[in-house]
Amino acid sequence: MEAARLRSAVWATTACLLVLGAADLARARSREAVPAGAERPVSPPPGPRTTIGLDPAAGPTVAATRERACTSELGGGPHPDEDVWVFGLPAGAVAARFIAVTPAFATGDQGRVVTAVPAEGGAIVDDHGVSLAWLRLPAGWTLVGGTATIAGDADRFVLARVCAASRPSL
Repeated sequence: MEAARLRSAVWATTACLLVLGAADLARARSREAVPAGAERPVSPPPGPRTTIGLDPAAGPTVAATRERACTSELGGGPHPDEDVWVFGLPAGAVAARFIAVTPAFATGDQGRVVTAVPAEGGAIVDDHGVSLAWLRLPAGWTLVGGTATIAGDADRFVLARVCAASRPSL
């Protein structure tokens, strides 16, 4: 029952993001400004949209257990009490672009949280021809899955890098 409700919520969120993205409203609500000199968010290419899942090898994962890879163009950091999560498409998906990314996290106090990039923060950017999505979240959350809506062909998306918090709260 819980899994069915989560799937329904993810599909509804994805549908809403597609509508907002088509009107270019989602990007306008992004809480993070793109740093000077960074790659800018780009409009997705026209064509059909596909929903894909997060590569199962990506989770469950806590940012602090991964090698820290922080860049100013992808959320910056390290930040006190916030982890930066960066998602990408597999190497063979060069023409594919993210439209929306909805990673799911387990938290200590809120249970399971599904976030939405770019509608709830972060950004989808073109990094030298590679579509990436990043998001800053409270430190210590565990990545447990997710979906992404893309334009183009890819069978999954991946956790490309993380920037763990500099001083995570306990």
